Amino acid sequence: MEDMLKKLDPSILRSTLINDNNEQPSKKLKRTPLADEDDNSDTKDDGSDAAPSIINGYTGWTVPFKNYSIPTIHIKKSNLTPEKFFQQYISERRPVVIQGLPDDLIQLQKWTNEYLIEKAGSESIMVEKRDSAKDSFGKGKEVPMKVEEFIQRVKEKDEMHYLTTQDVLSDEDGRADLMAPFMKHLKKTFPLVPELTRNLVPQNVNLWMGNNGEGTSSGLHHDYHDNLYIVLRGSKRFRLYAPDDVEHMYTRGELVKIHPNGRINYKGEETTAYGADLKADAAARASNAKDEAERMLEEAERGVKEGRSGAEDELERAEEMMEAAMEALIDAEMGDSDDEEGCDEDEDDDAMGLFVGNVDKLDDLDSDGDEKDEDCKPSAEEEEDSLDFTIPRLVDKTVKNPNNFSRIDPHLLDCDDKLQAEYPLTAYAKPAFCEVRQGEMLYLPASWLHEVSSFGSKNGHMALNYWFHPPDALDNFDNPYSTDFWPNDFRQRFGR
Repeated sequence: MEDMLKKLDPSILRSTLINDNNEQPSKKLKRTPLADEDDNSDTKDDGSDAAPSIINGYTGWTVPFKNYSIPTIHIKKSNLTPEKFFQQYISERRPVVIQGLPDDLIQLQKWTNEYLIEKAGSESIMVEKRDSAKDSFGKGKEVPMKVEEFIQRVKEKDEMHYLTTQDVLSDEDGRADLMAPFMKHLKKTFPLVPELTRNLVPQNVNLWMGNNGEGTSSGLHHDYHDNLYIVLRGSKRFRLYAPDDVEHMYTRGELVKIHPNGRINYKGEETTAYGADLKADAAARASNAKDEAERMLEEAERGVKEGRSGAEDELERAEEMMEAAMEALIDAEMGDSDDEEGCDEDEDDDAMGLFVGNVDKLDDLDSDGDEKDEDCKPSAEEEEDSLDFTIPRLVDKTVKNPNNFSRIDPHLLDCDDKLQAEYPLTAYAKPAFCEVRQGEMLYLPASWLHEVSSFGSKNGHMALNYWFHPPDALDNFDNPYSTDFWPNDFRQRFGR
């Protein structure tokens, strides 16, 4: 009891709740112009002039040299267990291609066009659309249609539409669902948590589908979560860059920090290393501290009644601990006083955890696709509805030109002279490549930049992917997260 009270000393409790991210020392990284780079050029707004320093704490594996080939292993021949996979790849933050599907993913092979239509054909989806075959996807242009209609387009060799990530609904507690409604009709054929990654917490499950014979580009970007990408039709060619190359690749957002596990933060989208919104994480820590303080208080009160020596002192310190925990909880839930100014629709949602871990898809558009009015003032009825979590809401919406996408046109990536002329900092970057074919998987750690070219078979191209909250306790297979934020959330929702 006494040791626990010392550990939760009220004088350090609040700063511990807010600031303890269990991260290794970081280094500051600042862009260094090339010798022949024109600092006064106004022909290209590439963001290289007077670029701000960022905190680069990345400690994971990096590409050893340009045009490196990502290794391929066989799931059976390499005797790939979850423990071995974590030790050699996940904890090292190292991509790898895996030949063969594990037993719990074999049923994915039954996903024919007919099967998808039978199970989910009448469901509505949003499909990305490009204007011409020369355009890339990933620009936020979407059109609604039924699953059956989209699959019919695939059959007809349509190359202008691409099924990618879907908007998801909130549950009754306001938390984003793990998959879009149409995916739930297929969930009997895939596990919620694959055995190979059983120690990670899923964030989202998606289906990717389209049709292109010459290679459709996704655009250069990075995701915020660890990715297990399973190719079911066609093939995918990946161009990859490690997180420490991100400031050479001209992402749209203003870089602030790279966590040791690679998790990238942009200005206004700061998170913990494991991807939790800072306000929500602080609130969870404070809530846990309050629960512990209540337990300690009950024990101390019991000790006083029993006349146990030192119980009075324990009670006094437990009461102080409770007071500090409550103050921290109120601060975390209310936010800073500066937040009260202005009209940020997403702020309250963030504090309640609606968008936790999903900052790559926060929406800055209204339902008509126009930018939101900064002077917005919702009606009383709208405010009341916004707090009613019994009303399902889209909480993981696609945006146009998101922060995690590069401004580099994908067509330039294979033209070194033109690329470096327009984006000189790319000369420092070291690309790696791999091809993932039908029946193979790619493991890609969080925040690895990638451009994906999709090549269709006679039935188009298709893949299923799992996104996992990025682990940050990389020396611990059983508990790969430094706090129980995501494991607790997952257990509460799914009982495991």
